[in-house]
Amino acid sequence: MSRGTVLDVHSHILLPGVMGACGAAGPEMGAGPDGTPFFRSGDYVLENVRFAGSPFSDVELRLERMGQLGIDEQVVSPNPLTYFYRQPAPVAVDFNRRHNDLVAEIGRSHPALHGLACLPLQDVDAACAELERAVGQLGLLGSYIGSDVAGVPLSDRRFEPLWSEHERLGVPVVVHPAPRSAEQPADRMFGPWDLEILYGFLVDEAMAVAHLLLGGVLDRHPALAVHVPHGGGFAPYQKGRLQAGLAKRPWGRELLRRPFADQWAQLSFDTAVHRDDALAFLVATEGTDRVLLGSNFAGWDQEERSVTMVEGLGLPPAGAAAVLGGNGRRLFGLAPA
Repeated sequence: MSRGTVLDVHSHILLPGVMGACGAAGPEMGAGPDGTPFFRSGDYVLENVRFAGSPFSDVELRLERMGQLGIDEQVVSPNPLTYFYRQPAPVAVDFNRRHNDLVAEIGRSHPALHGLACLPLQDVDAACAELERAVGQLGLLGSYIGSDVAGVPLSDRRFEPLWSEHERLGVPVVVHPAPRSAEQPADRMFGPWDLEILYGFLVDEAMAVAHLLLGGVLDRHPALAVHVPHGGGFAPYQKGRLQAGLAKRPWGRELLRRPFADQWAQLSFDTAVHRDDALAFLVATEGTDRVLLGSNFAGWDQEERSVTMVEGLGLPPAGAAAVLGGNGRRLFGLAPA
């Protein structure tokens, strides 16, 4: 089959130019005395994942690896370890501006790369101003935020101006968790075996979806488009349980003003689910118009088969082309390829 232009929407980038740009929090990447690669963000240290001198941080290596994976273009996004929501607002504002400037510069130099903005969400007014600058002046395509802000859920009313600003600008928001111990006190249940990444991300994405829906964010902001990586976490697979709560619990019957289906349609999900049968379920239940190709590019859990997994679903050509690139171009306002 003809793939068309393949657009990867789950693709973090870590720029050497922002190292040390958030004061004492760093960030910092390199290798220890024994050669073990590391990345530091505040008190959080990630070892044995190579960022420096890899496709994660080197644009030329990135483009080369994209070609090997059959990816033509990417929407690049900040590393969730660099949200820095617990840092003082002025420091975070400066860091986010620096990061967004560099991402925009890379996009201007490399047309295959399109950028998303990181925002200082600990100061909502500053976040709105930075979103306006990033979209209006820098040409970035939307925002990339955590599933909570240092423990404050996205349903909190303090974020209402932010959702309105996304609607006004006509750009989507992507919700991707950070490791819990990077932004909050350590949770011992999620500490061992990288569980805060293996399952914690999926739990936090599902919780973010629940808060956006049950907390009325999607209800109040019908033009807000929200994209959730990792196949939406656990949310699409337990959508029926949310519906059951709305139908059967006393608090649920009058909670939504707009139909559940209309609000759920404001959500989209990516293909980074690691199993062919899980991806088949996601596409079958959510439709080929709301699933986007996501490889988790250059991460330890990169989907090496992201393109061939979609092709292996046996979708009609138009549906496959939509998942491989068309949906991403529509969501992020890119011209048809």
